[in-house]
Amino acid sequence: MNRRSKTRLVSSIAIFISGYTPLFLIMIIKDIKDFVWYEKTLETPFFWVSNIKIPYWVTVTNSDVVITLIILSIISLLLLGYVLGNITKDPFDITVISAKCRSSEVVNYTIPYMISFVAFDLSKWQDIFSLALFLSVLCLLSIRSQSVFINPILAAIGYGLYDCSYNEGDQVKECVMLSRNDLLANTKEKFVKLNNYMGIISK
Repeated sequence: MNRRSKTRLVSSIAIFISGYTPLFLIMIIKDIKDFVWYEKTLETPFFWVSNIKIPYWVTVTNSDVVITLIILSIISLLLLGYVLGNITKDPFDITVISAKCRSSEVVNYTIPYMISFVAFDLSKWQDIFSLALFLSVLCLLSIRSQSVFINPILAAIGYGLYDCSYNEGDQVKECVMLSRNDLLANTKEKFVKLNNYMGIISK
């Protein structure tokens, strides 16, 4: 079968970035300067409430950076959805011999999140450039090590990560697999190979 990766470079980068959208959200929240409030005074008090005050918008300190983070997050999540929707086409049958869960590796993503809780300032180009360089190195390592699918967003939507051995025809092979269901020994699954080291169970 074709051994080429089914994920292209742009898709891999988008998948990597999608894993850090919660980090971007934290940074955006920390950059909020003030809330814009909607206020209304009721003619007749409702349960002793005569004045309603609801926030409906926010102002931020560094709007250009915040808008860039929002656009990056939206594009990466849309591409992640597109990749997941198209990557599982044309699966083939395998029989799982053994499977060991390794989803705990997603915890490694929490290390860069610590950046958002130290003195990180979106108004300083040095901080932004340092973060971009740091994430670029992590992205390169993730792509080179074929671990780009170790992603907290995938974990959040139900994908688990498993070390599996399986029968493909008459051959016994090993692979790291993504699956939305628990993988059990001696079960038949629909499988798509992503690259030489990873695959995804298609349902």
